[in-house]
Amino acid sequence: MYGGSFGFPTISSVVAPEAYSWRVDLGARQELRQVSPTEVQVVYTDGTESFAITAEKAHDADGARVPTTLEMTGEDEITLTVHHRAGNPAAGGAPFDYPITAGEGWEGGPFQTVIVKGPPDETELREISERERMERMIIEPSPAAQVEPPPAVTCKVPLLRGYSLRGAKNRLRVAHCGIGAIHLAAGATAGKGTVVRQFHPAGTELEAGAPVAVKLGSRG
Repeated sequence: MYGGSFGFPTISSVVAPEAYSWRVDLGARQELRQVSPTEVQVVYTDGTESFAITAEKAHDADGARVPTTLEMTGEDEITLTVHHRAGNPAAGGAPFDYPITAGEGWEGGPFQTVIVKGPPDETELREISERERMERMIIEPSPAAQVEPPPAVTCKVPLLRGYSLRGAKNRLRVAHCGIGAIHLAAGATAGKGTVVRQFHPAGTELEAGAPVAVKLGSRG
């Protein structure tokens, strides 16, 4: 039962659940209304807003933000989904580092570790000389040697719900997917609508460049 706050247990592996549901104790003349992929409002039947319920944020062990969504799944039920299985969308779908816990995260950035070293000592000079000598040698590969082919690039469908068409296209491109058919709900336009449905669930693996169809709904 939702009582003003909610959370989720620590997620320790990819096989852990993603969805957690609560019943909202609604008062007289109150009902739920979906506002966005991350927010549900409690409103009175005359449209007056009472209060908002927003998705609990999440991050992995390294601080990367794990996407979460909050949806109405019944007249008085809300469901929080922690999208940890689809991988980090900011890192091209790379797996998260477990455990996943509640709280604010960050999307990474152009950071790198720089190791500052002094002049090489005698041992390092010998190693450098030997390495340069080996690099100058021409080594014929063995006929029996087998070269492992590079891993095939695949399309791993990202989460698209709540994004504009432009944003969805960008996420699909990063994930090596393509945009498929674009369906428009009543009142929606390609320029102003947001994705309310994707025809391949987030995390689905397809061939590189595979098209992912979406449906756009009007904002607000």
